[in-house]
Amino acid sequence: MQLRPLLLLLLLFLAGPVQVGADTAGFAITPINRSSPRDTFLSFLAATDEIERLYGDYVADKTVDKVRLMRRELAQARRLMDLDDLPDSTRVKTGNAAIGYLRDILARLPPIDPAEIPGPPLAGHDMGPSGEAAPPLTWTIPGTEIQIAYIDDGLHGGNYLFTAESLATLPRQYEDLIQATPPGSGTYPNYHEDQINATGPLISEEFVAAIPAALKQSRFGTPAWKILANALIMGVFAIVALCWTLLTHHRARELPGPRRILWHAAAPVGILALLQVSDWFIASQINPTGSFAAGELMFSTLVRYASGAWLVWLLIHLLAEAIARSPRASAGADTHLLRLMARIVGLLAAGTVLVLGADAIGIPAMGLIAGLGFGGIAVALASQSTLENLLAGVTLFADRPFRIGDHILFDGQAASVERIGPRSSRLRAQDGTLYTVPNADLARSHIVNYTMRESWLLDQTIAIRDSTPPELVRELLRRIRAELDENPRIERAEGWPRVFVTGMIPGRIELRIQARVPGTDAPAFLAEQERILLFVLSVTRELAIELAAPVPLAEPAA
Repeated sequence: MQLRPLLLLLLLFLAGPVQVGADTAGFAITPINRSSPRDTFLSFLAATDEIERLYGDYVADKTVDKVRLMRRELAQARRLMDLDDLPDSTRVKTGNAAIGYLRDILARLPPIDPAEIPGPPLAGHDMGPSGEAAPPLTWTIPGTEIQIAYIDDGLHGGNYLFTAESLATLPRQYEDLIQATPPGSGTYPNYHEDQINATGPLISEEFVAAIPAALKQSRFGTPAWKILANALIMGVFAIVALCWTLLTHHRARELPGPRRILWHAAAPVGILALLQVSDWFIASQINPTGSFAAGELMFSTLVRYASGAWLVWLLIHLLAEAIARSPRASAGADTHLLRLMARIVGLLAAGTVLVLGADAIGIPAMGLIAGLGFGGIAVALASQSTLENLLAGVTLFADRPFRIGDHILFDGQAASVERIGPRSSRLRAQDGTLYTVPNADLARSHIVNYTMRESWLLDQTIAIRDSTPPELVRELLRRIRAELDENPRIERAEGWPRVFVTGMIPGRIELRIQARVPGTDAPAFLAEQERILLFVLSVTRELAIELAAPVPLAEPAA
């Protein structure tokens, strides 16, 4: 039940906007020919004539199917233009706007005789080596700066297209001609104006006609009312996205492990789903144009890729957490190394998504990567200690001198390991003090790991008075040996445990007790050592053996 909201959002995001089916099998797209300037020019006129016809039919009866047909014709017309240098996010909008500008400009020019346009061989023209007329590499439409040029490489190599430089000048040429020159023949006297005022099937022409004239004024290449509608939709999107993000983060705090990360991941998934719906409505119903539409598309693309990077980061951590918590995963350093690697891989993956997003809005990916490469070298030189600590942290996980929770001794300081991070490790001393030690310093130090010991050594010296009779000393040794031999918590091996008289000095006889106590638990060892020492004390009392006084420390010479 807890994953249902996430699954519903995933389905919504993957499904996208619902489209109504249509029987368009009988519709034939206008064919285009780009083999010469004449063919490209005439193909453009034929495609825009068909778009005019389809638009008139659409205005009379708005349907989704008719929108689809117009989009197919617009795609054909865009194939006649060199749009490869434009960002992916704005290529379609910019190309469609260029179609409108170019159609209006051509409608205001004197008719051009197709025979005057370079193309297939005509009487009186020079012949190329293959027996056909050799069209020039470029041809300029008379009375304009618009050129059709031969493309010799790339996706459109071998074809004649309207050049990118010419397309960039279309808005200026349009403004120069629109006031001074009346339109020629055509269904629509101002193709561009009809284009920027077009709306989707859900917005009726009656509604558009009722909009005040002031709101129909163009701002940034799109009517003002469309800007307001777009702002309203994006405002609703921002509020819903914020509320959903706060809800998922609040819910995630109540859950452990992978389920917590799943709910965190629901935030970017929800944002992507909302963005998919809002983008669809804005593009297919409101239809903004011009520089405003380009800016809106860039913003939408940035949000989409940023949310995607966020989602990738969380999914990598989710995968690492699921593996770390699986029954087959080993405890200790392996799981922490996995989480550390998830951070590193997550950063690289999220960075890759962001680079792709930058490329989609027009920042060249290869140039950005090269810039990051040179910048990375500079950053690396300026932050050698950070990189050194990062690599040292990975080394600590790989070499496993200790694990999280181990009790260690480093540089004479005893502490428990609480965390190994990318830059530093946190160690808790016995008095509760928290030490933050750079990984590089920790990796270079001599470390004693008490937790990884297989057993504890009980090593105690008992001193009794030298007046104790030898038979009582022997009895004391016998009872201690018997106790250790019968104790199941004492390791028995050749020569172990050991109980011997190890020294005699005036006033005292020294007995040394050595035994191995298996295990890694310090409190358990101390409890066992305490029990054995109390046993020795009780035997000495029973045998009336007195413990020797401590040896006095030598006084310094006067």
